[in-house]
Amino acid sequence: MTEDKFLELVHEHKAQIYQHTLYLLKNREDAEDITQETFIKAWEHRSKLRPKTARSWMLKCAQNLCFNLLKRHKFQVHLTERDDTDVETELETLMNAHSDRSNPTPDEIVIEQELKDSVHCAIKKLPPDMRTVIIMRELNGMSFKEIAEVLEQPEGTVKSTAFRARKKLRELLRPYWRNDE
Repeated sequence: MTEDKFLELVHEHKAQIYQHTLYLLKNREDAEDITQETFIKAWEHRSKLRPKTARSWMLKCAQNLCFNLLKRHKFQVHLTERDDTDVETELETLMNAHSDRSNPTPDEIVIEQELKDSVHCAIKKLPPDMRTVIIMRELNGMSFKEIAEVLEQPEGTVKSTAFRARKKLRELLRPYWRNDE
């Protein structure tokens, strides 16, 4: 793979890789480091990379690097408030990029922000395997087949994990739902 083609791949996938690592690590600096390390590893393996499978390979690489980092930091102190603020700012930016509304009312803005905050909080509470599948499926828009390739799991396992993750999210978000009955 030429340097130009590799740079195209980096440009095409860097936001998705970063978003994925940010959700897994909940820390902007670590997510930036892992994203960079992923592309370094991709460069080292560029002779084996194919444009068709590069995204899956890089997501799997990033995920493995994240899990390794999380294992190393397992017994360390939790994130500082500043880190949580950075994560929320990043997530808000990512979510606002997908907003379709052009002129929402102030009430709609507040309600939408509260909903986003609740969903992000619930996603953070999911176990890593569920969080990974939900991020890939719902936020990155990947198919079950693509997720199965990245995670090196059967497609049925990925679907089952997604089902369990959605069920868990419903339980976590139930207090935020109004009962109009």
